[in-house]
This record gives sequence, structure tokens and C-alpha cells, in this order.
Amino acid sequence: MLVARLGYLARHPTGTAVAKAPLLITTLSICASLQAGAQLQQWLVRTLSGEVRVMDAGSGTPFLGPVIAGFGLGGSEDVNLMTDTNGELLFCTAVEGDDKVHVRTASMLPMPNGAGLNGNESSMTSAIVPRPCHDGQYYIVHHDAISKKHLYSVVDMALNGGAGDVTQKNVPISADLGEGLAVSHQLHSGCRWMFCFKVYDNDYILMRSLVGAAGIGEPEPIDTITGSEDAELASMLKLSPSNEWLALSMPNIAFPDSADVAIWPLDLQTGTVGDARFVPLTDDPVVGIEFSPGNGYLYFAGNSNWPDMDFGRLNLGNDQVEIIDGAIGASIVHMETASNGRLYVAANNLISSLAEVQNPDAADLASLVYDRYAVFVWAAGCKSGLPNSIEGEPPGTTQTPSYIDFEVELLPNCGGHLFTSDACLASSWEWQFGDGTISTLDRPIHHYDVGTFDVTLNIEACGETLSLTQPALVTVTGLQPVAHISHPDSVCQRAIVPFTNTSEQCSEYSWRFGNGAYSAQEVPPYAYPAPGEYDLTFVAIEGCITDSIHSHITVLPSALASFRTNSDPCDEQLRLINTSIDGGTWYWEFGDGDTTHVRDPWHTYTSMDAFTITLISDRGTMCADTAQQTLYAGYGIIPVAWFIPNAFTPNGDGINDELRIKGPEVCASPVMSIFDKWGEPVWEGDATSGWDGTVNGTPVPDGPYVYVLNGKFSRTHGYIMLLR
Repeated sequence: MLVARLGYLARHPTGTAVAKAPLLITTLSICASLQAGAQLQQWLVRTLSGEVRVMDAGSGTPFLGPVIAGFGLGGSEDVNLMTDTNGELLFCTAVEGDDKVHVRTASMLPMPNGAGLNGNESSMTSAIVPRPCHDGQYYIVHHDAISKKHLYSVVDMALNGGAGDVTQKNVPISADLGEGLAVSHQLHSGCRWMFCFKVYDNDYILMRSLVGAAGIGEPEPIDTITGSEDAELASMLKLSPSNEWLALSMPNIAFPDSADVAIWPLDLQTGTVGDARFVPLTDDPVVGIEFSPGNGYLYFAGNSNWPDMDFGRLNLGNDQVEIIDGAIGASIVHMETASNGRLYVAANNLISSLAEVQNPDAADLASLVYDRYAVFVWAAGCKSGLPNSIEGEPPGTTQTPSYIDFEVELLPNCGGHLFTSDACLASSWEWQFGDGTISTLDRPIHHYDVGTFDVTLNIEACGETLSLTQPALVTVTGLQPVAHISHPDSVCQRAIVPFTNTSEQCSEYSWRFGNGAYSAQEVPPYAYPAPGEYDLTFVAIEGCITDSIHSHITVLPSALASFRTNSDPCDEQLRLINTSIDGGTWYWEFGDGDTTHVRDPWHTYTSMDAFTITLISDRGTMCADTAQQTLYAGYGIIPVAWFIPNAFTPNGDGINDELRIKGPEVCASPVMSIFDKWGEPVWEGDATSGWDGTVNGTPVPDGPYVYVLNGKFSRTHGYIMLLR
């Protein structure tokens, strides 16, 4: 964090807000301890030019090692390192002049794939966390203060001949995040929480991410601080060594009045916080904070490039503030407790040094044993870096999980029982609910009948199989409904299904018909609109207790039979148009004894009369349907065939003396033409008036003649015998 970028306004002793010019300073960063509950033994110290030195704070007064050649040049803040449980260095990181994080081995050689991790030269945020279920692998959490993103990369110490290398780079966690972060102790489940924050509309939004075997999860909000005048992305987050408290520094907070820090009680296992308390500490803008090893005090320092910044502490028991040094120096951002139990903070005033508090949990200032010049850190100056260890706990090696537990919650509004596994490293789940049913979901919801049930969870975690049975975990009391329904195996499409419901001890019902439709009636009048195979579910309900039945029903296709005609009554043939819906086969009765199976038939009536036409779809099946119409042939309703004789006898006896064509009375008579057997025209006239067998009054010879009828819609021809 460069003061120039943050643009702080520090409160001057006179009460006037004074803008302060930027000051370039160095960074000191810390990582890895020897034993649980201890702080960090090895630190990294940066000079103004970016040079990095290792500092050993294992016991007594720390001492600095030589400059690590070529490492970190161009950066100004964040450095980081990781040690094993014996305090031996594994690898280290630093932001260099390219604004990227570089990773080096314990021998201070660049890892082959160790360059190009997104960061920022003035970012104060990083952390190194063991990767659960992957021995020798570590997450490096790094922050880009320009794009406001948290990302992580993975180091595998099995690579590069055991010196380690980066296997994954720049995996995004989330954007729009502030610089501060803190990583918790390992939970019973084997995972950890990473706490961070974002600024939105001048609100601080406290967030958490789960650090698991597969990666670091997306942050989710757990609390919000409203009322900030200018919420600052370069605020600091700290966990107490016991992980009971979480603190956030707020350099520009306006509400509550003059508050400099928010402190939350933390439930580590659930990752949730209680109500925050807001405490004013000093007239200076506070960024750097640190809990004492015994969790009794919160130390703080002002941040500005004026040298009169306060260094003090807050008694967490009574909220009393004590100022230890009223002019410790400029741009004080961080402070840390070393493995020797002493607290160190950069003092940038007359000379550059690390100030030391020998007894951070002392009950009074006189017993602190404060020394501003405890460690000389070159004339170029220095300052402590972001804590990059897990507060109060060494990273060590992630243990193979042997923990399994789960919880059950009765959901409101008859939502069932929700089961949640606390084994966050599980890669597969098998829940046995004690009633013969099983689920492989990670958070299943189950609905029980009346009874008492043992529940068993089997998981696979980090290659191990773990099992837990909680006997008599769930008890359900009340009336047990008994579901019982019946229906035919097959029904017709669009026909109401004859359901029967003889269920007992229930007052509510739920029908799911297998096609998206449902009903809450006792016996629903339901008809399936489409044919097919359907799985039906019926649930008998009494309160929150249910009993279910699953059955299968076949819906057969069924036509809605209908037809119409658009024939002209003077046509020779009747055209029938089938307008049925669905259906597969057709059977027609025309009312004159003729039948057909054609879908859209033509029919010729030979007499004028009333005829009932019948159409049956799917004849002979249970889903047959019938449509009927009565039509009148030859009366302007439907056509009837013209009557054409095959002979006539024009002998003057008054019987069949003329050739006449008979048809519907409403239709115009066709023109009839007569030709002899050689094709010569003989006569032409109205077919209904008839031909008397003469031409100009002279009888024609007996024999065959050809007639041609030219009607309104058709042309017909044939032979006629003339006999006298």
C-alpha cells in the first residue's frame, strides 16, 4: 500500500485536515512457525529499493541475514514465505518491478514456472495456505490492487527435484475486493476459512471463502458495515490467535462516530460472526492492527507520511485505549508478533528500525518493555508486511481428514428434513436415511413417514472412506396416511380417467399426472390431452406426513370424428372431407349399403332420397368415435347420378318412345348429342326433352347410337340401342 495511491487525510493535532505527501518505504513480511499456537520465526524484510533479507525471530532479539541477490527489486511492499513444521524455508514470494509476484525456492532460485502471478507492487495482501488433501501443495493467495482482484496459484513441492514449482497460476477468486485478508485455523472438517472484504457504495461488506481441496471458493457476504464516509480498500483484516475475534481497520469511517476499527466475535466452525462493535482509537487514520498473543489486546498504528502517528493498543475487555508511542513514524501499516512472543512494528522516524514490545499482553504500559530501536533495519527504512501465516497456527502439512459429522434441520412449511455434511473435503456422499432410501447428494432433503430412524453418512475424502451413524436421529410422530388409488391400465385420450381413491388417515391429496399437470382434489376429473405412456404419482397427506404411490397409465390415441362436404348438388359424385382430429383408421357407411375405409372418399348416389352418412374412427377399438350426418340426394343438398337408359323403342306405342336423361330437378339439363355408328351427327338437344328417334321427322334406322352429355360440371358418353 503506497500512501500516495491511498490519498489519506490525516487529522493534524490542531484539528485541521492536512493532505500528506507520499513516502516510499520498505516492507517486512513474516511466515511460518515452529509449533501450534506460536507466531512466525522467519520473516522477510524489504528495503526501499526492494532488496529482500531474511530475518530470524526465533528467540531473543531478531537478526537480519544478507541481501538476497536480485530478488524483489522494484517492489515496495508484499513479500511472503513458507516454512515446514521444523521452521525450514520451503519457498518465498515477492512482488517485483514488473508488478507481478515471483516465486523462489528455498535456495532463492527462481522456480521454473514461478513468474507472472498477478499482483501489484504496492499491494499489502498475500497469504500462503496448505492445500487440503494434497501433501506438499500450497495455495498462494495474491492480490492485484489495481484491478481489485484476489487470485490464487498452487505450488507443488514434489516438483523441480523437490525444490517446488508453480502448477496453476492466477485462478480468480473474486473481483472488487479490498486488500486485507485473513486465513483461519484448520477446521474439524479439514478446510479453512479465508476472510476478506469488499467496498460497495461506501459500505464495508465482510466476506468469507472456503479453502478446500478443490480450490478456494467464491466469497459470500457474512456482514455489512454501513455509514462510511469513504470506505477504504486498503484496510486491514486480522484474526486473533485463538480465532475468536476478527478485526477490520477503517481509516475513513464516519459512523459510528470516530470509529477506527470493527471487531466481530467469530464462530470458527460455522464461519459466521456476531454483532460488530465499533471502537475509536486515535485521531490518526488507522490501517495497521494486530492482536496480542494472549488475545487480550488489539494493537494499532496510524498511517500517514507525517511522523507523528500514534502507536497504541485497545484493551478488548474494557475498550480502554492506551497510547504507547505518540510519534512512532510515518506510513505505519503493519505489525506482527514473532515466535519469540514479542510484537514488532516499524518505527520510521529518526532512524529506521523495528520497535519491540516484549510483553504484548502485559496488564500495564510499564510492564510492556517498549523499545523503539530494538532492531536496526538500514537507513533506507522498513515496515512490517501483511501477515502471511495462519494467525496463531503454523501451516504445517495438511492432515488426512479423519473427521466426519453431519446435521439435520427440519425445514418449515413441511419442507422435509435437510441433511448437511460437515466434512467439507468429501468428494462423494451416500446418505442412508434409515427407511430404506438412499441419496448421493451433498445436501439432500428427505421426507419421512411416522417412526424413529437411524441415519448413516458414508463419504470419500482425500482417498479415505469415512462412515458415521447417528442412531435414532429423526423421530416423526402423528397419523400415518395410507395411500391407495386405482385406475384402468389404459384409457382413451381426452376421456376422463375413472380414478378411485380409498386412501386412509389423510385430509389432503396431491396428484401428479406425469405430464406436468397436477391436482389437489380427492378424485380429480382429469382427461389426458395427448396419447402416450405416463408415470403418475399420488400422495396422501396428513399434516407434514405423507404416503406416496407411483403407477403407470397408458393413454391410447383417440380421434374426434367429424366430416363435411363441399360438393355441388349437380355434380355426378359426392366428395366427403374427413375433418377428424387424430385417429388412425376410418370406416364409412353411406346409407345406401355401400361402405369404404378411405380417409376422404367420393361416392355416387343413384337415387334421390335422404341418406344417413356415418364415419367411425378407429372402429373396433375402445377409443372409437362416431360422427353422422343426414343428407338429401337430388334435392339441392348432395349430388345424385343422372339416369341414362341403355335402349329405347320409338314405335308409337306410348312406352319408351323417347330417349330421355333424368337427374336432379334443381340442376340444368345437359346438352345431349347423338351420333350414328360412323360418327356422323344425328341429333342434338335438351337431354330431359328427349330424342324421338327421327331426324327432321324421318325415323332413323334401328341399331346402336352414341350419345354425348355435356353437363355443367362433366362430360359423359355411352351407347344406346334404338329398337322399334
